[in-house]
Parts: sequence; structure tokens; C-alpha cells
Amino acid sequence: MKSINEVFRDIVSSTSAIYGKNISFMFGDWDYVSGILTEWAESPKMSKLRFPLIVLYSPYEEHHTSKTRTSDFDLDIMVDTLKEYTNEEREEVSYKRILRPIYEAFIESIGKSPDIIHNYNDEFPLIYIEDFRYGRKGIEDNNKPFKDFIDVTKIRNLKLTIKNIKCYGDRI
Repeated sequence: MKSINEVFRDIVSSTSAIYGKNISFMFGDWDYVSGILTEWAESPKMSKLRFPLIVLYSPYEEHHTSKTRTSDFDLDIMVDTLKEYTNEEREEVSYKRILRPIYEAFIESIGKSPDIIHNYNDEFPLIYIEDFRYGRKGIEDNNKPFKDFIDVTKIRNLKLTIKNIKCYGDRI
């Protein structure tokens, strides 16, 4: 059975191809994600690959049947921004040019995924949120230093049905 993380890694790879530029993928809770992003910021090789980024938040619950798994997922699409931008500038630079096109490519990629059952005529139930505050205030997290200013499109309660595709590997 293919893991949910692998399914989303493939969807983000397809999203990158549609968008025409690299989009990084990460999964985990915020502490993990912010820690890795902070490490990547200090690496000349990884620094330029941090954004744009799609994050799949865990934990998530999988409801198993004999042939499918259903779940609600929370994801963020992130891009770095400048603190000095006004909301109008961030709307133009971050949302119109980057985040909305990535979101559209992401939804298209879900629709094309062979791992997803298409119960919804390629309309996937979700809550869509554009969150401007992190670009202006940054992330307020006392536990970890996170210095990036980011604009975020939040996807909440994305309801998907995943196929249970059996994977047979070599056994020891």
C-alpha cells in the first residue's frame, strides 16, 4: 500500500510540472517543518529550494475500507515574501503570480492522480484560505526561531479517497 506521504509527493511533483517551476514538498507537524526550513535557510544548496513549498500536516486519520482509504487533510502552500510589502503588493506578487497558480495546478494534479478516486467530478471538498498575516508579522512561535516572512494559502479539510494499491516488494 502506498503511503499518503508518497501519494502527496507524487501530486506535488505533478504540480511542479504543470506550474513549470520547482515546488518543494514536506510533511509533518509545524515544529518539524519550521525546523527543516530553518536548517535549509542556512544551507547554500537548499536555501533556494525552500519556496514555494507545499506542506502536508500530520497527524491525519485514515479511514480504511477493504478497497479505499478516506481522510481529511490540511495543507499549506507557502512562498517567501517581503515584510515591507503592503497587502496590495503581496496580493499581486505572492497570490496572483505564485500561490493561486500553484493552487490551481495542485487541484489539477489531484484530479489526474491515479491514486485518488474521483468521486466529486474533480471538485474536491475543501476550505480555501488566503492568509496574509505571516507576510506582515512573521510566524509567532516561541519554541523555534523562524525568521522567514511567508504568504500562505491554506487548504483545510481536503476530503480525498485514496486507492489501496498493493505494493509487493522483495522480502528478506
